[in-house]
Amino acid sequence: NISEKVRIELFKGGTLYSTIKDSTFSDGQYVWDIPLSIDPGSDYKVKITSVEDDVIFDFSDADFTIFEKQITVTKPNGGESWQTGSTHDILWTDNISEKVKIELFKGGNLYSTIKDSTFSDGQYVWDIPLSIDPGSDYKVKITSVEDDVIFDLSDADFTIFEKQITVTKPNGGESWQTGSTHDILWTDNISEKVKIELFKGGNLYSTIRDSTFSDGQYVWDIPLSIDPGSDYKVKITSVEDDVIFDLSDADFTIFEKQITVTKPNGGENWQTGSTHDILWTDNISEKVRIELYKGGSFYSTIKNSTFSDGQYVWDIPLSIDPGNDYKVKITSVEDDVISDFSDADFTIFEKQITVTKPNGGENWQAGTTHDILWNDNISERVKIELYKGGSLHSVIKDSTFSDGQYPWDIPLDTEPGNDYKIRISSVSDDIVFDFSDSNFTIFPQEIVVTKPNGGENWQTGTQHDILWTDNISAKVRIELYKGGEFHSLIKSSTFSDGQYPWDIPQDIPPGNDYKVKISSAEDSLVFDFSDSDFVILNTTDVEFIDNNIPDVYTLYQNYPNPFNPSTKIEFGLPEESNVSMKIYNITGQEVYVLLENQILPAGRFRYDFSASELPSGIYFYRIVAISNVSKQKLIQTRKMILLK
Repeated sequence: NISEKVRIELFKGGTLYSTIKDSTFSDGQYVWDIPLSIDPGSDYKVKITSVEDDVIFDFSDADFTIFEKQITVTKPNGGESWQTGSTHDILWTDNISEKVKIELFKGGNLYSTIKDSTFSDGQYVWDIPLSIDPGSDYKVKITSVEDDVIFDLSDADFTIFEKQITVTKPNGGESWQTGSTHDILWTDNISEKVKIELFKGGNLYSTIRDSTFSDGQYVWDIPLSIDPGSDYKVKITSVEDDVIFDLSDADFTIFEKQITVTKPNGGENWQTGSTHDILWTDNISEKVRIELYKGGSFYSTIKNSTFSDGQYVWDIPLSIDPGNDYKVKITSVEDDVISDFSDADFTIFEKQITVTKPNGGENWQAGTTHDILWNDNISERVKIELYKGGSLHSVIKDSTFSDGQYPWDIPLDTEPGNDYKIRISSVSDDIVFDFSDSNFTIFPQEIVVTKPNGGENWQTGTQHDILWTDNISAKVRIELYKGGEFHSLIKSSTFSDGQYPWDIPQDIPPGNDYKVKISSAEDSLVFDFSDSDFVILNTTDVEFIDNNIPDVYTLYQNYPNPFNPSTKIEFGLPEESNVSMKIYNITGQEVYVLLENQILPAGRFRYDFSASELPSGIYFYRIVAISNVSKQKLIQTRKMILLK
């Protein structure tokens, strides 16, 4: 808002850089031709000052940038795919007025000059020569014609590719029938017409089309005269340049008229008097004839002529002979060369009974109820019999409905055995019958001891659960055996519920040869023993004090030592072992047995020894331990002193 002139100055980084104009009218505008020599930078400001009063001035509020001349290629800039013979825009941005030169680089080296000089207007229309080598390592370089320091290259490689044809159908795996019509498909990047040829086994078989438009599709009517085969390929070639072509990637199949039987096709079981669908597939329009073969020879005609619709409902005559060697043959009524048989034999059977349960391996208990199951194709009643060892044992049911199920209450007095079978037969015709495929078992009442069942270590004065399984309802008797002989009665009668808590008496002698026997209170023949011996330890002799299993056998020094009248002896076992520990006097004579062949588990133990019976003196205690696992043997001796 002043009338005097102003001075315009340029500051860089807060410091006066140059004077743009010493004096100009204060009309709010000055046209500045920025010198080429000014240093580029982003820290410039303009200061305008009154020429009469330099207190009146103003700076730009913030920095602005002065930059030098620049070119930036934007297309092709990496990843493009351009075809020889096609036209594409080369694009760039620049801040120069002079013309530019456009060059093509391949693999980092100059390949050719696209344009020596063109306006720097950011666009050049490039007709890509057909002669350019295909490659994926091209870049474009644009340079100022006045200053070759001002240039830019594409950021990344682009591709120039030549003309191409790609067959997409048939391309491998197709199955096309003679006389049918199919589309041959392909993709290409050419404008000229193409030739389509058929190859078989790698050799030219025939020309499908001498010339057709390169529009990617040709409708082919496959001649009936073409030889069937699975080794065909299609080749499509440019009519102008036979170097430009493509073959199907893999073989396809051309097949002739065909019939395929799908049912019965092997393994079916069809009954005389029943109705079944005969099924097939075909690629013919004429009618077909259906025939029955047995043992490879013609047996009868099922249907002289029926539509080739893939299905025929066959009412199997009752008069057909049963057999497992039947096949169906279906033939074209116009050409008996076109035919097919069932792949494998199927069975035609008459009335039948099949036992399904018990059919082998079952275990059924006397006194229980089980379902006898079977399937049949008869309407009359059946008889059910029990066989043992191949001979009739008893009649389960003289006559019952042929409904496939009979609940059998197995008598309690049925003798046990694993050689039983069931026979089910028609009451009208005993030729129609079936046995169980394999033997099943009828077993009596049973008890099985599960704990202690061998290897346990139980101490007197503790409580342990005696466990068992049984299939009886009567109470049970529990007894203790030692060394194979009856030792004591644990419980004369308790419920057969599989568990009894046993408080082990203190007065039971230690030993590693104990077993438990559990027997029915009603029938002493129903019983079981522990499978193997278990151990009972006397807590007044040896105490299990630590289950941290040591690495080696160890006999520790007794404490206190000297002692009167008692001391503690500890030892460690790395494995379950048979342990003996004895005390000897100074002459080596055995004077006291602490343990004798005691089976002990791995762990640390303590023996409380009272020497009330021995006089004062020096003694030795020795341990002998033999591992039940590795059979390692330990013998260690330590000295103790008794003072009275």
